[in-house]
Amino acid sequence: MDIQFSKLTENSNHFFEILPIEWRHFIAPNWNLYKNKSSIYVIKDGDEIIAGGIVFSEKINEMTPFENSFEYLFKEGYLYLGYIWVVEQHRNKKLASKWLSYLKIQNPLQNYWLTIEEEELKHFYEKNDFKLIAESEDTDSKEWILTYTP
Repeated sequence: MDIQFSKLTENSNHFFEILPIEWRHFIAPNWNLYKNKSSIYVIKDGDEIIAGGIVFSEKINEMTPFENSFEYLFKEGYLYLGYIWVVEQHRNKKLASKWLSYLKIQNPLQNYWLTIEEEELKHFYEKNDFKLIAESEDTDSKEWILTYTP
């Protein structure tokens, strides 16, 4: 495997194609609203995108009311990480951890925040130096907010 980390500067659809269909329905139609205030970073194996995510510098329309209550983090200099995904056949190769590490290396003083909707992901992000700062009270659709500060 010959993996490279890079900022995707051309055709964003190449990244959107690896995302789950329900995510694609949210981000692809709105990309023109976000492309000037966000960056897509990917991991490629040769020419194939096998993992990636988006770094947002401003709030996005898809944020839940719980996420919106943490919008102040943007004013404090945090960037929001969203749509982080590893292609299924490339899982269990630590690619998501590598993606986060590469991102931190690119911007060593940058603070980040993100939301998870699956509690089992909490351990993964904490292992990658994110700290849990909030948990929603909605038992039907739980969310957790985590931050990374270098």
